[in-house]
Amino acid sequence: MEGAALGACFDVLFTSVVEATKKVAGFTPHLNRLQSTLSRIKPIIDDVETLNLILDRPRHETEAFTARLIEAERLVVRCSKVSNWNVFMRLYYSSKLSNLEASLLTFFQINVAVLHLCETKRVSVVVSDLQEKVNQMAKMLNKLS
Repeated sequence: MEGAALGACFDVLFTSVVEATKKVAGFTPHLNRLQSTLSRIKPIIDDVETLNLILDRPRHETEAFTARLIEAERLVVRCSKVSNWNVFMRLYYSSKLSNLEASLLTFFQINVAVLHLCETKRVSVVVSDLQEKVNQMAKMLNKLS
């Protein structure tokens, strides 16, 4: 799974959460919240994946989040193996699941905002460059006429 694409990692995590929600009653509220959070994030992941392909963006831009998704999937798998009678492990993993959801939300609130700012600046630079070239062409056409 290492080096896998962002969308593939996301899909594996989402599937694991759905399956764990069905199997493990002890984590249902946490897994339901996590599933809801992932459902809200899914369209963004799909868009990022599509745009990265279209723009031929390097994978390193999404590697941090992909690694986080892989870790999250491993946590969900471990949770799904905890039996309902093991109260201490349920408490331990309940805390881990809550932290995971908070971590995903924080990651998106901060990192996506930063990426958005960078991309906006990058687009502004390209537009400015294009505007300069159009102005140069207009001057050249004025000289010819």
